[in-house]
Amino acid sequence: MKTPLSFLIICLALIHTLGCGSGSVDPAYEALVEQEGDVPLSGELGVGDKFELRVHNDEKLSGEFTVSNEGTITYPYLGRVPVEGKTCADVEDEITKGLANGYLKDPTVRCSITEYNSKRIFIFGEVKKPGSFPYKTNITIIEGVALAGGFSESADSNGTKLSRVINGVEIQVTVPMQDIVEGKSRNIKLLPGDILYVPEVPY
Repeated sequence: MKTPLSFLIICLALIHTLGCGSGSVDPAYEALVEQEGDVPLSGELGVGDKFELRVHNDEKLSGEFTVSNEGTITYPYLGRVPVEGKTCADVEDEITKGLANGYLKDPTVRCSITEYNSKRIFIFGEVKKPGSFPYKTNITIIEGVALAGGFSESADSNGTKLSRVINGVEIQVTVPMQDIVEGKSRNIKLLPGDILYVPEVPY
C-alpha cells in the first residue's frame, strides 16, 4: 500500500530526524521512487515550448509548433491560437473544435510535448557542463547527468543530491548513483525545477 502523498512530503522534509525507512540507500530517495507516479507534473505550456500536433490522416495539418513570445502558435485555417498556460489536452480540444467548425469532419488530434524550454532543470557541481537545461518529458536522473556532460574526474557521484519542491515544500535526497547504474535502485524521472548537485570527492 502506498504512503499518502501528504505524509510523504512530511516524511521527506524530516526524514533524517524521524528515521523514516532503513537501509544503505537514502530512505527519502526510496520514498520518491515509491511515489513517483503520484507527484504531479505541471504541464502548462510556456513561451519557447515545442510540441507536436498530429491530425489523423492529414499530414498537412500535422507538425511541430513553438509557443511564440505572445503565447500563441499559428495554425492552418485557424490562424493564431493562444496556447500559453494550457496543457496539451487543452490544445487538442481547441484544435479539434476549430477544425470541426467547417474544415474537417470528426477530426482526431493528438498533442505531445517535445521540449519544455519554459521549464528548466539545474545541474551543478562536479559535472563537465554545469548549468540549467530545458526540461524534457520523462528525462531521468542519469540522462540529466549525461546532458551536463557526465561526471568530472573529482566527482563524488554517490554524494549527488536532488533538491525538489513538492506542494511548496523543498526536500533534498541523496541519489544512489552507483546502485542506479548497477540496476539495484530505480532511475527516477526529473521534474521541472529539480536541482542536481554533485559534490567533490572529500580528501
